Amino acid sequence: MTILETERLWLKPYQADMADSVYAVIQKREIADTMLMVPHPYPRKQLDGWLDYVQKSFDIGHAFEYAVFTKDQPARYIGNCGLVAVSKTHHSGEIGYFIDPAEWGQGYATEACRRVLEQAFTEHDLNRVFGRCLARNPASRRVLEKAGMAFEGRFEQEFFMDGAYEDIEYLALLKQDYGTTQQDTPF
Repeated sequence: MTILETERLWLKPYQADMADSVYAVIQKREIADTMLMVPHPYPRKQLDGWLDYVQKSFDIGHAFEYAVFTKDQPARYIGNCGLVAVSKTHHSGEIGYFIDPAEWGQGYATEACRRVLEQAFTEHDLNRVFGRCLARNPASRRVLEKAGMAFEGRFEQEFFMDGAYEDIEYLALLKQDYGTTQQDTPF
């Protein structure tokens, strides 16, 4: 089992026994409001299917999503970060993340993203990793920028959510630029 470590965090592969802790976070309205693919209300039964999918994807190398815990409270689930899709053919992947709204502003998303990017380029030998966020969510864009990603563009009205079209911003980082673009701020 691969467990990733940062200065303040543990990133652990998902296990079925994490379901209740994950549900306590993912069912929050603030998560759905800032994520592209998370409904609200979030059906509890859907979570079990998602956890199974995440575990199988991890095992076959199609995605590497991690449950995020702080070292200060190692049993308390605070979010998700990982490569949500990996193309072995194209040596690329998409990074995704969410953090419990009670922990927003602590730099945990940036810290976790930096570690996942390190793994993407050094262990999975990816050449390109991209992330995307709602244009109306500048905090999420800032997380990706602080992790070292550069803005590539905005797709207008790409998603239809809660009765409205949403613009989506794309950011990416190439392996050749990894380590040279991270912000100097700690998180």
